[in-house]
Amino acid sequence: MDVVDRLVAGLHAAGGLVLPARCGGCAAPGQVWCHDCRGAARRPPPSTTPAVGTPACWAATRCEGPVRAAVTAHKDGGRRDLRAGLADLLAVAAARALAGDPGLRAAVRRGVPVLLVPVPESRRAGRRRGEDPVGALAAAAAAALDDESAVLVRALRHVRPVADQTGLGRAARAANLAGALAVAPRFADRVEGAACLVLDDVVTTGATLAEAARALRAAGSVQVAAAVVAATPRSPRGPPGAS
Repeated sequence: MDVVDRLVAGLHAAGGLVLPARCGGCAAPGQVWCHDCRGAARRPPPSTTPAVGTPACWAATRCEGPVRAAVTAHKDGGRRDLRAGLADLLAVAAARALAGDPGLRAAVRRGVPVLLVPVPESRRAGRRRGEDPVGALAAAAAAALDDESAVLVRALRHVRPVADQTGLGRAARAANLAGALAVAPRFADRVEGAACLVLDDVVTTGATLAEAARALRAAGSVQVAAAVVAATPRSPRGPPGAS
């Protein structure tokens, strides 16, 4: 069973939470993830140029059309029934990163811990959404990944307020997030000397991943890469196979 079939199975299993079921990609009634939108999840991620400071990032698919709609519905529309399927896609991206990133592979060979670190929700966004959807998605992806070499650690936290990123360009996003994240003191010992794989739902300009990587490196992480559900066509790209 491939990832899209697992996506469908997971979405149908949770479909009773939303009545009547509507496709998370196109809002057509009857299915949580319709046949046409399933096809969209099979599109390969785009090839683009990496931004300065952005870690190599692997994606499962492209963030456009039905995939973008599903990610937005999960994050801002309360569609928790989409989580299992999106987590499967994030797990695919994480597996690609663990297999494809030379630094992560070297860490595993040396027995260095690989921490799966979700991008943290800001306090304001958490209050608005009523939960941390990316954190929950990352936890579900870690369970789906089922890799003993990688463990979920919510090591990052916001240390100052940030503005909504919607509508901001690359430079504005980078300025908005500069110095906004740090490793929580209780996780400092775990991050120091560890390899980290940052998890997020979407990469757009790479500013969020760059700031997360900066904070982890500042705390002593020896290697940082990233994995996301989907990448926009203008997103940063790492080595071949990354997005």
